[in-house]
Amino acid sequence: MKNRSVVTPGRIIYALTLAAVIAVPTFTLRAQAEHPFQMEGSWTVIVTPVVPPGVPQPPSFHAYATAAGGGALFGSDRNRPYSKQHGVWEHLGGHDFAWTLVEDLFDAAGNFAGTIKIRVRLTMIGREEFVGSSNGEWRDADGNLIFNRCGTVRGERIQIEPLAQHCQQ
Repeated sequence: MKNRSVVTPGRIIYALTLAAVIAVPTFTLRAQAEHPFQMEGSWTVIVTPVVPPGVPQPPSFHAYATAAGGGALFGSDRNRPYSKQHGVWEHLGGHDFAWTLVEDLFDAAGNFAGTIKIRVRLTMIGREEFVGSSNGEWRDADGNLIFNRCGTVRGERIQIEPLAQHCQQ
């Protein structure tokens, strides 16, 4: 008959792993409760290019972003069909957050044409809205800088909406 009260390295590792599995979600939930302005969720974003005085103002454009727990970020730009952006987000403290997204670009024939890297620094101005500054860096397929444009951003959280009346059962 085995003595189950013997402490072995395997049992110690098992106990520490179990403790970590329990503790990490607890600390995460506590941190989220302490900071009411959460980045997690999906957002509509309006980007307005910032240009020097005397340069014609390009129009603002719309983008979408989804921030997942753990720092993953996914986005798209309404102006570019099939736009797929992948990146990360980070809480900088207080109401401030940062994003970095990367997107591969392709020509009409489907050939790799370069990348866009988007950096955003934003401040939550409530639970459902943020404002901030952005930087879009476009590089060709060889990595040469094509342009580096600044902008302002404003985001609103996408909300759950009820079904249309005629679709409800």
